[in-house]
Amino acid sequence: MQYRAPSYWMHAFTLVVTLVLLLVFAPSAAQANTEKVVFTVQHSLKTDDLAVGVGLEEDASSHGQPPSSSPSTRIESLALADPKSWKQLTSPHTIHASEKVRPSFYANDATIVSARRRKQQEEQGQVSGKVLFSGELSAVLQEPDLENREFQWYVLKDLEEGASFELRISYPATSPADFDMKVWTMDEAQHHVPKSIQLSDHFSKNTMFARVKATYTGVSYLSSPPPTATQNQSQDKDSTPVEGPETRAIPYNLVLERLYFHIPYQALKLAAAIALAVVVGFGYGVPMVHRFLKQINLEEGENPAVIGDKKSL
Repeated sequence: MQYRAPSYWMHAFTLVVTLVLLLVFAPSAAQANTEKVVFTVQHSLKTDDLAVGVGLEEDASSHGQPPSSSPSTRIESLALADPKSWKQLTSPHTIHASEKVRPSFYANDATIVSARRRKQQEEQGQVSGKVLFSGELSAVLQEPDLENREFQWYVLKDLEEGASFELRISYPATSPADFDMKVWTMDEAQHHVPKSIQLSDHFSKNTMFARVKATYTGVSYLSSPPPTATQNQSQDKDSTPVEGPETRAIPYNLVLERLYFHIPYQALKLAAAIALAVVVGFGYGVPMVHRFLKQINLEEGENPAVIGDKKSL
């Protein structure tokens, strides 16, 4: 049985399939300083979901008790920007670069633990309160809820029902943080904003929303032992304490991208361009080079002088 070499089109098909697989699995393998949420557009909630999510506040009010609010809702009610000022992301691809959010802290973070410990020591007279905190750091520690300092809201507009999207955040390694991204329908988002803000007054019903929060995970300057009263007295009163990194806003880039066959929109365009180049190369370029080399081989075979020169070498 005579062996037949694979055709050029078979090689091209194999290369295209390999590239597609790489584009599907490679993004999952590179997660350094990148966090993402993949979601399917659903503009309306089911009745059961609404009953579970909404009934809590209504039931409390019906029994004569004031509705309870989460810490995040209380904080946002103090400093929540006008919904009309929220930045928008649309299909199929939108990027907002150089965004910033003030970092929150975990309950057991050194910033919170040290602040409580130093406050107790200050009240007991073990340390002087003059040089413990100043400037931005002092303002941070006076905030009522360090676990939910700030949220950034975004409007996801004109998303096709049932389509899949990827909301992706990238941030520098110099700003260590855990990002928490939530994607909600209008009904879901309404329960996370103050009652004074009615989202339906500003946006159409087929709008979705994203909320971004960053929690600081770096080493706090407050994790070092507090100075004693003797050390405080020996310090220069005019010296300015060094501000900790936890006072700085965390920069990030936010990208909304539609997924086609689980491949991001921008990567799909690149894959299509590569596939076209591969097909054209194997379909026209390789056969042309092959014919050219074959012609040279035939010409050499028909010229005995060339063959003799090769043998003499």
